[in-house]
Amino acid sequence: MALAEDAASVLEEFVQNVANLPAEIAHLLEEIHAKDRVVQECRTDAASRDASIQKFLKTNGARQLNPKEEPYSKAILSNYEKAQLYQDEKIALSDRATLLLDRQIKRLDIKIRDLQNEGAIAIDPQLPSLLNNNSNNTLNSRLPPLLTSTTGTSIPLHPVSGNTA
Repeated sequence: MALAEDAASVLEEFVQNVANLPAEIAHLLEEIHAKDRVVQECRTDAASRDASIQKFLKTNGARQLNPKEEPYSKAILSNYEKAQLYQDEKIALSDRATLLLDRQIKRLDIKIRDLQNEGAIAIDPQLPSLLNNNSNNTLNSRLPPLLTSTTGTSIPLHPVSGNTA
C-alpha cells in the first residue's frame, strides 16, 4: 500500500526528478547543434559543386560535355541524402527532449490530481495540466487577446508613446 503524500513531498520529489533535466536537455541540444553543422557542411559542399557545374555551363555552353558533371551530380545527391539523414536524427533528438519534459510534467500532473482527489489540495480549474484536454487549460486560453483593429487604423503600441490616431 502506498503511503499518502502531501504537497511538500510531491514537490520535493518533482524537484529531485528534474534536477538533472537541464543537463540532459543541454546535451541533446548540443547533439542537435553538432548535426546541424554537418548538415550545413553538406549543403555548402552541394552548393559549391552545383556552382562549379553552372560556371562550366556559362563559360563553355550546354553543348560541350562537362567531364566533372556526373561525379559532381552524384556527390550533390549524396550530400542531400546525408543531410536528410542528419535532419531525421535531429528530429528524433528533439522528440526525445520533448518526451523527457512531458514525462516529468505528466508525473507531476498525476501527483497533483491524486492530491486533489484525496482532498489534500483544492481543485483549481485554472491550473494548467497535460492530463486535461478542455480548452480552459491550454496556454492560448490564458493569453490576452491580441490588439487588433478592424477599422484599418493603427493602434499605438503604448498609450504614452504619442502615436495617436
